[in-house]
Amino acid sequence: MRAVVLAAGEGKRLNPLTKNRPKTLLPVAGKPLILRVIQALQRVGVDEVCVVVGPRGGQLMETLRSVRTPTLRQAVQEKPLGTAHALLAARDFIQDEDRFILVYGDLFFQDEMLAGLVRHVGEDFNGGVLAVVQEEARRFGVLLEENGLLKGIIEKPENHVGPALINSGIYVLPSGIAEAAESIGPSARGEYELTEAINLLIKQGERIAVYKHRRGYWLDVGTPSSYLEANLLALTETEKLGAPHTSTRDSYVCGDVKLGDGVEVKTSVLLEKVKVEEGATLESTVLLENAVVEREAKLSYTIVAESGAVGRGCSLRGIMASPIVVSPGSRVPPYFRAEPGAVF
Repeated sequence: MRAVVLAAGEGKRLNPLTKNRPKTLLPVAGKPLILRVIQALQRVGVDEVCVVVGPRGGQLMETLRSVRTPTLRQAVQEKPLGTAHALLAARDFIQDEDRFILVYGDLFFQDEMLAGLVRHVGEDFNGGVLAVVQEEARRFGVLLEENGLLKGIIEKPENHVGPALINSGIYVLPSGIAEAAESIGPSARGEYELTEAINLLIKQGERIAVYKHRRGYWLDVGTPSSYLEANLLALTETEKLGAPHTSTRDSYVCGDVKLGDGVEVKTSVLLEKVKVEEGATLESTVLLENAVVEREAKLSYTIVAESGAVGRGCSLRGIMASPIVVSPGSRVPPYFRAEPGAVF
């Protein structure tokens, strides 16, 4: 089985976390998002994956160089003209396939969701889409379903109120999707949308299943809030690594992290070469590579990007929906107090 992973997006809504790397390379509990996607594909039997990258995709492919299974190929979307346009970059890869899997590379989801979709499609349907219930559905593509079949996708309906089944960005698709993608015009925002190509397939009589997986987590990692949430969810599935001379509870702490005396770490993620000085406390916080938290600082619902620093005695108190973000290489002055949503 083959799969296509769309990973050409730059992640503008995640700025400044994507200043030095594309969003699909942001680590979740120590593992890049796209690597998690590829490993999920491997577990459902995919043996070849085409990763669609942007013109500056070299950093992404270099990170994936050590992957041996599945076999990886690269296709380049030269201009950011939408998801259908990105798929066409991989047309040669899928042209001989009856069906293939397509996944957006910036998703964080439980493996069983993908496995359930593949099983559900089986031999009874031409393809399928994983459906997820979202409370604020109008931010996504809303699925129109009848008796388990997809009848259409409405992209970001402004007038929709309340929860609905939404498009997860995880599909099994027939190879005819490429011809459909070539046939559509640009949307109102000037992009060629994969959802419109799927709508065209439905009009042509293709049977696309709607698979509703009732358990597990799914996140579109497109904002600092969802990135923080993904890391905290990952703590429920990953091995916990502790460090000497400290109290670490329900956290992921790399082995080369330096923690001073009296440091308290709870439900947090600390990556390579992080330094936390004595008396500091961390809760629901992510510290990326080479971040520094100085003595007596208190952080909650905060993301400190690579080589960022938080000065002595600071109090950074974010919330899940509006975390505090310290940009790559930036430093918060000593004893500074910050409220939810602050960016340094």
